Amino acid sequence: MSANICSCESPSFPNMNRPNCVIEQRALAFPAFMPRFKADGTRNKIDITSATIGADIQALVNAADPLERLYPMPRMENVTWERTDTVFEEAPSTRKYKVPGVGGVRTLNGELWGKNAVNQMLRELKKLGCSEVDLYYFDVAGNIWGIKDNVTDSVMRGYAVSTETFDAFKDYATDTTVPKIMVSLDFDNAECEENSYAITQEELGYNAANTIKGLFTGLMNLEELVDGTVTLTAFTGYGSANNRHDIVGLDAITPSITLALYNVTQATAMTTPTGFAATAVDGQYTFDFLTAEAALNDEIRLTITGATGYDFAPQVWSHPF
Repeated sequence: MSANICSCESPSFPNMNRPNCVIEQRALAFPAFMPRFKADGTRNKIDITSATIGADIQALVNAADPLERLYPMPRMENVTWERTDTVFEEAPSTRKYKVPGVGGVRTLNGELWGKNAVNQMLRELKKLGCSEVDLYYFDVAGNIWGIKDNVTDSVMRGYAVSTETFDAFKDYATDTTVPKIMVSLDFDNAECEENSYAITQEELGYNAANTIKGLFTGLMNLEELVDGTVTLTAFTGYGSANNRHDIVGLDAITPSITLALYNVTQATAMTTPTGFAATAVDGQYTFDFLTAEAALNDEIRLTITGATGYDFAPQVWSHPF
């Protein structure tokens, strides 16, 4: 909903011709969320003038800073766009007057089906709703839609989401239905949907609906069984209760993957670890560090960046030697 602001000094009226070729907004394939603000408080936006905009969008999915990252959902089904009714007040004369700022709130309702509706996906969706986010609309034609606040802008932002309205819950399978996750959210009630513009698949160089995928949440266990050599076990939240989904091939991502160590106890950065390599056990790796930079029981934090396709939270272990 956007309120109409009337100007008495320079009233404007609609010019409603159109060219033969226009970009139509097709059905939603999936939304992608982005934190509204960066760490410095400025709003996240996409530079639509970039000559490498397709690569820029892909880089946003893997951005090292989670506050500047794009978070795409899987493909959605049964998407609807409900809108609350415009409200009028009727006078005794029977004339009706539109009540400004009331009604016109847009609600997105959609579903994830089957393998996209597993509990692990619901657990990830539950992370939304705490921080302010914007939404980019990926349509089935492979285009990406957002908002240009002014026609002449060189940047595009996402649709503002009303954070408190986000909801996700499971619809269990029956004898005749597959499992589903039900998702709903409202756009901010001041969002100007009429300012929507697309980045087309021709401009991207690929079909965004088929190309852009989210990350896995990477988990890890750290053990220092040998002085100066750490065993890292990497896995995701998928798999069975007793058989984790191992992350293999991290060593093959080198040199883009970066391991960094920080001695929390001494509050000092440590020398970059060496010898990162996989072992014979799936999802298991080892690396070496300088033991001279750690004392007995020092808490050491490992940070992994550049692991394309994965988002690892920093992990701490206690130096036992």
